[in-house]
Amino acid sequence: MAFGKNKKRRHQDAATRNTAVKGAVRSHGPRVAKALGLTVATAALVWGGIELRAWARVSPRFALESVTFTGLERASRPELLKLSGLAAGQNLWSLEPAALAKAMGQHPWVRTVEVTRRFPRGVSVEVSEHAPAALAVLGDLYVLDEEGEPFKRVTPGDGLDLPLVTGLERDAYVADADAVRARFREALDVTRAYARLLPGRSERLSEVRLENSGLALVTATGQEVRLGAGDTEVKLQRLARVRRELSTRGLAAEIIRLDNRARPGWVAVRLSSGSDSVRSGGSTQ
Repeated sequence: MAFGKNKKRRHQDAATRNTAVKGAVRSHGPRVAKALGLTVATAALVWGGIELRAWARVSPRFALESVTFTGLERASRPELLKLSGLAAGQNLWSLEPAALAKAMGQHPWVRTVEVTRRFPRGVSVEVSEHAPAALAVLGDLYVLDEEGEPFKRVTPGDGLDLPLVTGLERDAYVADADAVRARFREALDVTRAYARLLPGRSERLSEVRLENSGLALVTATGQEVRLGAGDTEVKLQRLARVRRELSTRGLAAEIIRLDNRARPGWVAVRLSSGSDSVRSGGSTQ
C-alpha cells in the first residue's frame, strides 16, 4: 500500500486525473494540445543535445591537431605545453580553457593567459608576459616587473642587465608586501627618469638604494649620488648640470650630494682624485 491508499482508491484517483486532462483539452482546445506538444519537443531537443555532445566528445573530427601561441618572449612553447598537458589527439570538447590558462599561468614569466578553442581541431593561446624592469635583493635576487612586483627569482639563463634595487629586507616584504611594492615603484620611477634625463652609458645607473632618508644612486663607475627624498626630477636635472661642469674642468666625482634639506639648491661634491676634500657650492638652479 502506497502512502496509506488502497488499490481501489488509487484507481479512482487515476480516473479523476484522466477526466481532468480530457476536460482541459475540451475547454481550452488547441492551446493545451500545443503546450503538450512543445513539452514533448523540448524534451526531444534536450535528449538530442545530450546525445550530440556525447558523440562530439569522442568523435575524431574534434581531435586536437594544432596549438598556436602569441606573445611569447621568455616563456617557451614546450614549457607551456608541458604545464598545460595539451597533446595531439585530445578532444576539443573535453578541454577546459580556464583550467588550461591557470596551468600555463604557473610559468614564472607569464602574467596572463587566454585560451580559446578553435573548432574543429585547434587551440589558440594568447600570452602576456611580465616586463622585467629591475632586479631586487630580497634575501635572494628577484626580477621586478614594471608594477614593482618581484615575480621570479633570477636564474643564470635570464641574461638580464638591469639596475639593482637594494635596501629592503625579505621580512619587510612578508610583513607588508604593498608597502614594499610602493618603494620598489619609487625606485623604478627614478630609473626611468634617470634614463630620460641623463642618457648615455658614461655614468650608467647600476644601483638604486632605498634608505630611510630617501634614495641614493650608484653608477656603473662607482659614483654615488645621494638624492634624498622628493623633487627627484629637479635633482636629476641639477645632477646633469653638475656633471657637465665637472667635465669641463677635467674633474670626476666620487660622491655627489643633492640631499641637503636645509638648502635644497646646494650641491656637495667629493672628488675622486684621491683627495678626501669636499667641495660645496651654492644654488645650481
